[in-house]
Amino acid sequence: MEFKEVIDKRRTIRDFQHKEVPMDIIEYAIKNGFQAPTYNHFRAWDFIVINNQAAKQQLVEVENIEKEIDVKELEILFEHEEAIKKEMYLEAIPKQKRMILEAPTVMVVVFKPKTKVEEAKTIYDLNCLASVWTCIENFLLSLAEHDVYGVTYIPQQIETLKRKLNIPEELEIAAIIPIGYKADDAKIVRQKTIDIHERIHFNKW
Repeated sequence: MEFKEVIDKRRTIRDFQHKEVPMDIIEYAIKNGFQAPTYNHFRAWDFIVINNQAAKQQLVEVENIEKEIDVKELEILFEHEEAIKKEMYLEAIPKQKRMILEAPTVMVVVFKPKTKVEEAKTIYDLNCLASVWTCIENFLLSLAEHDVYGVTYIPQQIETLKRKLNIPEELEIAAIIPIGYKADDAKIVRQKTIDIHERIHFNKW
């Protein structure tokens, strides 16, 4: 498959088939993730593979997304936002619980920070976070190559999750990523069209 084809296929998906993702595809994607650039050359990243329903339920409970979402309240909350942004949030937020529970596999991506994010004082302090996200994008592109898709969820209760998942104290969680094959009726949210010529600047803004 041509690289451009993989780029075009890469999508955020929140509705999955009840079909397991073979471990060799996951390992292939992780291997490609580790080809990403890293600020200190250590590639201090780890992946936790969660395919146990009880463990998925634990993620939902810890993140406090058990409660059903009132869509009407969301519509009011985002009524003044740009149409594409509003559409994305109205699609995404009500599915947070379901996408974790119904995805055949949930990945938890862990990294070793230079400095805790909340203690960062300069952009340099966040190089470790930037690096792990290049790894995550390689991972997602590699899954898309095999018609497997995912969605990144940024956890809020990180310290509690670390205890539940036995993650060492000095590490941080970059993202929770439910992955799977796209459901037949999965919604593809519209993307904003960008004219790149309006975004390219030469020598100065």
